[in-house]
Amino acid sequence: MDNGIVVALMGAIGVGGTIVGTFAGTVLGARIQARGGHDQAQAARDAATTTATAAARQAMVERRWAILAEYLRAAAALHESANRLYALSANVRVAGSLINVDGAAPEADIEERRHALLYAYAEAELGAPAEMRLLISDLKARTFSHVEQSIRGRDLIRAHAALRDLAAAQGNDSPACRAHRAVTTPSAPHPVDDTTHEDLARWRIAATRALEDVRELPLEQLQLLAYLPDEDQTLNLIEAGDRYTEAWDSLVAAARQTLGTDPA
Repeated sequence: MDNGIVVALMGAIGVGGTIVGTFAGTVLGARIQARGGHDQAQAARDAATTTATAAARQAMVERRWAILAEYLRAAAALHESANRLYALSANVRVAGSLINVDGAAPEADIEERRHALLYAYAEAELGAPAEMRLLISDLKARTFSHVEQSIRGRDLIRAHAALRDLAAAQGNDSPACRAHRAVTTPSAPHPVDDTTHEDLARWRIAATRALEDVRELPLEQLQLLAYLPDEDQTLNLIEAGDRYTEAWDSLVAAARQTLGTDPA
């Protein structure tokens, strides 16, 4: 082969190699750059997802706290309304509660707050963590139990007042007077802490027999008078209030621990 042709071919090969090398380098560089951009984009997406997840979790915690706070407020309002109902009837101060004698009639106030608690309870059941639902139900049950005991205490106080007034109007030898002595006699269970089941059974028998001759009072009042001494109903109300407080404290403690807001 002619030496000139050989030199020309070698030059062409050298130029071609340079072109190929340059192209390959450009492609590789573009791939590296693209890969780097993809990694940066993925990192940005991951950061955005983490931020969104944290924000959603915080929003859920705040929403659950708001739901539980409203539920606790509704339970406290109904509890206070029940205390007010009993206190206005008995003219007493119940468990240190601040009884407000102004405002709506106690019965209407209790009914309104009962509905408010039911609505708050439904929302708490839907929004609270699953592990807290039993405590939520327990607080509702104990709040309603306290309300029932308050109403029963109010009704018993009214029944005693009606019997006392009837006895005063009819005189010492009247059936009402004998019944009044039977349900208030020192032989009735007193003090409550020393009462036995046998004591209470004997008292109920004597009270029932005496009340059978009283025709002027409604049956519901006669049944209350024969069923419970004043002291027992007061104790029942105090115990119901204590159970309510225990349920309240348990729910608050669980909420703090579950939602991560426990100051300890």
